[in-house]
Amino acid sequence: MATFNNGINGGFTGKVGSAIGYQLNGKWVMKSLPKLSPKNKKGTTSQKACRSGFTKMQYFLSPLIGFVRVGFNLESKLRQMTAHNVAKSYNMRNAQDASGEIDYSKVCLTYGNLIGVENPNVAKDDVGFHFSWTNHLENMWLRETDQVMLVAYNVNDKRVYCIVSGARRQVGFDTLIIPTIEKGNEFHTWISFISDDRESIAMSSYAGSFIF
Repeated sequence: MATFNNGINGGFTGKVGSAIGYQLNGKWVMKSLPKLSPKNKKGTTSQKACRSGFTKMQYFLSPLIGFVRVGFNLESKLRQMTAHNVAKSYNMRNAQDASGEIDYSKVCLTYGNLIGVENPNVAKDDVGFHFSWTNHLENMWLRETDQVMLVAYNVNDKRVYCIVSGARRQVGFDTLIIPTIEKGNEFHTWISFISDDRESIAMSSYAGSFIF
């Protein structure tokens, strides 16, 4: 909306249609708004791919928001960003191809420098997914109280089952219970560790895809 100054014959401030009026050095000035070219309106091929990739990653991470808030909490504080935005930025750079398709094996759901999982393994039965790992690291007693973090994600239906404070690292196994309604559905799985005081966290490891 524009406002006339000194009546209809005077200058005006604001926007009228495609024109903007304002006062410059004591004189009234009017200029037209810049027009977007058809190319910019539609977007270039690379712009479309970027937008598509952004949307796909946003859609993928949405059901994981609670897990990611823990997994990227420390890194988000360092960057002064939300955990969700840090996770999205990292995975768009590292887990998507040029067309925006997600490579689940490269997805990271927890970010840090804690010692990660060694030899992860997943078995399944009617109860759920049974995760196991080995403890062959030197000075393992220093990390024996770390807790496991587990994720099973039905990507097609956007349902997530997770544990953020599971068994201790020294135990070597833990179970993620899956409801029977998921029978026959495909899941992608991840595993990580977080310190007991929540001051350190490992990079998550992809544990494979499985039909429940």
